[in-house]
Amino acid sequence: MLKPLLAGAAVVRASSSGACAMAADRLRGALWGLFAGDALASPTHWYYGGSYQIEADYGGPLTGYAKPRPTLDGSIMPRSNTDGAGRGSYNRGKKTVIGDVINHGKKQYWDPSRSYHYHGTLSAGEETLEASLARVLMRTVSESGGLVNAEAFRGAYVNFMTKPGSHNDSYASTAHRMFFANWFHKKKEPVACPDNDRHNVDTIDGLVLPGVAAAVAAYKNGPGAAGREAARAA
Repeated sequence: MLKPLLAGAAVVRASSSGACAMAADRLRGALWGLFAGDALASPTHWYYGGSYQIEADYGGPLTGYAKPRPTLDGSIMPRSNTDGAGRGSYNRGKKTVIGDVINHGKKQYWDPSRSYHYHGTLSAGEETLEASLARVLMRTVSESGGLVNAEAFRGAYVNFMTKPGSHNDSYASTAHRMFFANWFHKKKEPVACPDNDRHNVDTIDGLVLPGVAAAVAAYKNGPGAAGREAARAA
């Protein structure tokens, strides 16, 4: 399912020129690299101890796909807000964004009395939530004739995130938790749900999907100034 999706999205700007073929090949490579890198890196998400920590936790260096450990000393999940931004309460006994609205059935992994790995529910080589959302974005691009369609993605994003079983990851970053806190608790329309804690959202939370959107927009609009401007606009 993944291969046709990426291939279809990468060739929407049909052309027989060598330059276009090279651009398509680069886009495919970038996307495949994203998915491979995501699956390779998930076992060491938020590891700050370098090779020593990796070897201690996994019995040696990682040379391929590996299942993330079930627990992780120093994980911030036990201190994270299950119902909104950043750090906060587990909200025991309450209906919360994590577990009830998104990441269905995964609230137990945010328990403050434990220290679960961010992606301990994934199998070796299985994609994280962010990579799953990159696939959702690429699907809407393919269905929109190669265009980055914010409205189409927004609808697909809400449907994917709120559908039980759509992914197997236990972690969801602040940007997602804030979005769905606004959507579920404040009953805002999806277009008004993006939010910002002026910390997490401005850093790692904001890198993955915009990078994919920019790459696709640049490819769609060709090399040179037009492609660069489209990437910035995306």
